[in-house]
Amino acid sequence: MRIRTVVLGLLAAAAAGASCEGRPPETAPLVSEALAPAVQTIARLHWLGKKGLAAQTNAAGLMALWNLPESAKLEAQTLDKLARALAHWPPTNPTPTLNPQPLTSLIRPLLEDLLCRESYLEVRQAGAQPCELALAIRLDPQRAALWETNLSATIPAITGAPPDSARDRLRTWQLPVTHQAARATIHLSLTRAGDWTLLGLASDPNPLLGEFAARIQRGHDPFQAPATNDWLETEFNPRRLAAALALDWPLPENLAQVSFSAGGDGATVLEHAQLNFAKPLSLKLEPWTLPAPLMAGQIAGFTAVRGLEPWLASLKAWNDLHIGSPPNQAYLWALQGLPVLTFFAAPHPDASNQVSRLSDLALQKCSPWFATNPLAAFQKAKDLNGLQWKGFPYIYPFLKSITLENHSFVFAGLFPPPGATNSSSSIPPDLLNHLENQKNLVAYGWELTAPRVQGWIPIGQTLRLVAQRAQLPPLSAALTWLRAASPKLWPSVTEVTQTAPGQLSLKRRSSLGLTAVELHLLADWLESPQFPHGLHTLLAPPPDASQAPVPAPPPRPGKQPRFPARRPPGGLPPG
Repeated sequence: MRIRTVVLGLLAAAAAGASCEGRPPETAPLVSEALAPAVQTIARLHWLGKKGLAAQTNAAGLMALWNLPESAKLEAQTLDKLARALAHWPPTNPTPTLNPQPLTSLIRPLLEDLLCRESYLEVRQAGAQPCELALAIRLDPQRAALWETNLSATIPAITGAPPDSARDRLRTWQLPVTHQAARATIHLSLTRAGDWTLLGLASDPNPLLGEFAARIQRGHDPFQAPATNDWLETEFNPRRLAAALALDWPLPENLAQVSFSAGGDGATVLEHAQLNFAKPLSLKLEPWTLPAPLMAGQIAGFTAVRGLEPWLASLKAWNDLHIGSPPNQAYLWALQGLPVLTFFAAPHPDASNQVSRLSDLALQKCSPWFATNPLAAFQKAKDLNGLQWKGFPYIYPFLKSITLENHSFVFAGLFPPPGATNSSSSIPPDLLNHLENQKNLVAYGWELTAPRVQGWIPIGQTLRLVAQRAQLPPLSAALTWLRAASPKLWPSVTEVTQTAPGQLSLKRRSSLGLTAVELHLLADWLESPQFPHGLHTLLAPPPDASQAPVPAPPPRPGKQPRFPARRPPGGLPPG
């Protein structure tokens, strides 16, 4: 069993709290690998906890959504599934002392504490030595006793490792893992300091666990008092962290350090993130080439990205297409009304040839699948350059090239656009001015999150049906939660800017910290039959084609619901 078998439980549980909604307070900042000292902090995370959020006036909007009955059901289901997953880890002991069901009941209250109580996690490493990990969680004496009792039963059952010491309020288990490079035996330790219960993973003794205890003795907390009112703060070196914990993360080679924080203003969630890269980014921030004439109608969502070409050109998946150079800009937008009125455009001087090659490639590669799937089929368009749909009704995806104002575009969508070549555009002038005035803007996204969340439910279910994938159960806790929460969601705004040659910064204002598409993916993940692994769409058994339910058709034009174009108070948070 690798170290991650034990560590993932701690991180997954801490992430459960972190995912709800970050710069963790600490004595020394993270440093780059080139200047790393003998011992380097490679990750830290501070989470205020759900109970702490409930006492914060700046979290009132988030807590109103979190306190919905549907949110409580989804939260309980998620904690139950995570506890079962941790209880079913393959034990190294062939005759575990407990079967998974009692283990689940022992793990479940610990996960709930990690979600609801304030906690602080830190990971350090010196060179290739085993990492030192310490987790502190603020617990009253009764809950602290529960942690000691439950872990004393759980750890031996999962790992087959009985406690090898219980001295001076320190309980330690020697795990059946040896770090070969350093020839060090790994230990899991549990102790109490002030109001905090401390859990450490390292060689024995754990220096970081001792530092936590010393910090608590000096200042009552294992960290310095935060300078902001943020609820969650984290900072980590992704490549060092993945290597230290033996995690198979597909990370960009150039990515060096990530920081993230989340707080609020009472009505909405405010997020900041910063990505630092080891080398300067070769972004080409050319003037925006918007397909404005294609955007006739009331906009429900709009995303613009530029500087894509160097990144796409480095991807094997793009180069395997053999269709030429990638585009440098891309646009995604949705119109109010029919949920399927969602479109994509990318300016490219060779758009016509690229669409032709993509069409031939799609028909060549997917013809066997089309032949056995009566709901999905494309054919070469007869009256334009591209593909047209001849499959499942209610959606009519297309791909074509189009020329507008001396610029050629690759143009795609899920439904024929209304008035696609109308010379007028409904893009607000202040949005156009904002794009032009932000010289270092890399990406911008705005949406009416409420209608987009509701729109993505039938879109997602229809696409799953067409792809012969399992649909999300209509009465599942995640979909029920999405339907209940969506009418209460403010519009969201996201900005990504290049703030230094090797740095990108993100700002977002939203109701839950996520966009409509991200919320839909979250629901898909939370309903995974192998949670926390994979998505329900990919892991649930595929439906019987003869019994698959057909999603209700989208409302016809003129019958579609309308949502107020509500704006959150104020604009984006200041930089």
